[in-house]
Amino acid sequence: MSTITQVATLAGVSKATVSRVLSGVTPVKEETRARVLAAIDTLSYSPNQAARSLASNKTYTIGLVASRIDTAYYGPASSGVERALRGGDRHVIIASGNGSLEGERDAVDFLIKRQVDALVLVTNFLSEEEVARINERCPVFVLNQQFPGGAGHSIAFDNFAGGEMATQYLIDKGHQKIATVTGPLWKHDAYQRYLGCQRALQNADLPLHGQYEGNFSANSGMAQMASILALQDRPTAIFFANDIMAMGALHVCAQQGIKVPDDMAIIGFDDLDMSKYYSPSITTIKLPLYEMAEAAAYLLLNTIYGTKHTIKHAFSPELIVRQSA
Repeated sequence: MSTITQVATLAGVSKATVSRVLSGVTPVKEETRARVLAAIDTLSYSPNQAARSLASNKTYTIGLVASRIDTAYYGPASSGVERALRGGDRHVIIASGNGSLEGERDAVDFLIKRQVDALVLVTNFLSEEEVARINERCPVFVLNQQFPGGAGHSIAFDNFAGGEMATQYLIDKGHQKIATVTGPLWKHDAYQRYLGCQRALQNADLPLHGQYEGNFSANSGMAQMASILALQDRPTAIFFANDIMAMGALHVCAQQGIKVPDDMAIIGFDDLDMSKYYSPSITTIKLPLYEMAEAAAYLLLNTIYGTKHTIKHAFSPELIVRQSA
């Protein structure tokens, strides 16, 4: 088994320089770094992780809690975090909350007991108060949630502007009877999208033609769409607070012979990859989830390990025009 001394000798540097390259914390000249990495590759050197952890009081592992791991939303988020952290020589332990509050709490406890250096939360049910308490036990980095009280480190997305943008597009298309199917309004992102929708309607001097609360699932999109289609005075356009609910709604429309967008215009939110393959393809608001996940990972690396990544802290929505509206 090769040693750090052998790596240093082959690369023509000190052991301290090899350690700096391995940790990624202190900047090293690119030429020197390349020599060290080449020596590591030649000697098949693997640092003693236990000794490294004892010396630094860190495990160099990160915990990631995803509310679910079987949906099109949480996959890109988890992948973006994992890839960025692995590029920083950190490994990720992923735990699923199985779509429930108790599941998310259990996943957090599981990871903290394994002494992860920090947690990335891509959760759906943990409140600001709980996140603040978790942050006292282990540093927390939150993706696509902003808490007014500032619990945890977060990467910002302008959900208000996204809701306003989606609704304004429907107004610009000539719709005057616009309804919305929101996510759970106790969630900051869902509430901001709803407020943005209201702002666009107020600016156009139009009333909201119905507000229905879903839970971001396809089933809730189906249920709310069925309720809307049972009305005598239907809206002509609906803003769904995420693409998955919009997909459920499109399924109900197809079952009932409602032509989209001729009979009913539908716009979603998130720009999930599958949205472009639906029939009709879904007009939506792009939330750059993968890029935001990378930014959260880089923020974690800078905060916990002292790296110097350039970070984009705030992201803006983008309208993606397809066929459904």
